Parts: sequence; structure tokens; C-alpha cells
Amino acid sequence: MRPTVFPLLPFCALAFCLAACAPAVQPSKRPVTVSGNLAEAKMPVLRSGYFESKWGKPDANVMSDGTYQLRYRQGTSLNFVIIHSLIEMKPTPATPPDWAEAHYDPEGLSPAPPAHQQSWKKTTILGKAVKWYQEDGGSGADFPGYRTEDFSLTSPDGRTGYYRITVCTDSENKAADWIHRVGW
Repeated sequence: MRPTVFPLLPFCALAFCLAACAPAVQPSKRPVTVSGNLAEAKMPVLRSGYFESKWGKPDANVMSDGTYQLRYRQGTSLNFVIIHSLIEMKPTPATPPDWAEAHYDPEGLSPAPPAHQQSWKKTTILGKAVKWYQEDGGSGADFPGYRTEDFSLTSPDGRTGYYRITVCTDSENKAADWIHRVGW
């Protein structure tokens, strides 16, 4: 009986040593969705009465860090508006990032399309000047994306929140019209 067990012993010892050397799994630092109840959000809730009346109630996600996301979607279309609340604002760069057309070429036979340089576009959200830009050119699965810089607003109860708005639509004119249609 001993001769049959003994040849497996070095392999078992090696497996235990390798398992002991494996790095520990780090918990995720990204917030996870914990609720759909906006009453649990720690930030003042910025919403859109305009889109609620036109498109219906948004999908709401409250995250483990107290932030939330409201997603308004126009029926089954690819048009949507997302309001993100943020823990903190990222600095606004001097110029918006370039964007490029969607490009899929796994064999590398065709060159990627050139990046598009752009200038900031401007809107007013609840009396505050906010910059926005085109984030991407869309793809076969979605329309082009437009996004605001991170911005702060103070709610009627005196609390300040940080926000970003993302719009996905087939025209820049619609994005310009939709991006500011938010309120308390």
C-alpha cells in the first residue's frame, strides 16, 4: 500500500506549495449595485421630469458607495440618457478627448480610422454652465455617445452633489437638446 501512495506525495506537496504562493484575491474597489431604491442614495437625486413624462420611469441603480445611476431609455430604441452621481469630480481637461469610429479588424489588415479632434460644446444645467463632448462614434449596436464634464450642483435642501450626464443618440442636435433636461 505504501508504494502506491508514495509516488503521489511529491505532486501533492508541490500543489500545496503552489497554492500557498498564489496571491490573495483582492476585493473589488468598484461600487456594486445594492438597490433600486433612490431613497438609499447619499447624493441629492438629480432626475429628469421631461424624460419621465416622455419615456417613462428610469432604471435606477444605487451603488454600495451611495452614488446612483438613472437610465432613461426611449422605448426599445438605442436612444438613452444616463444621470450618474459621483463621489468626487475629475478635473476637466483643457480640451475634450479625441474620439474614433468603431473599428474591428482582428487580423490587422486595415488601418484604424483617424481620431476626431473636437472642441468643447456648452450648455446650461440648472443655471450652471457645463461643457460636453462626443465620447465615441457609436457602432452597429449603439448610437454615438455624448458626455458632460463632471460638474457640481447644489440641491434646494442645500446639499451639493457631483454629476455626469451621458446621452446616446443618432444626432448631435438631439444630444444638445437632451443633455440639459434635468432638475430636482
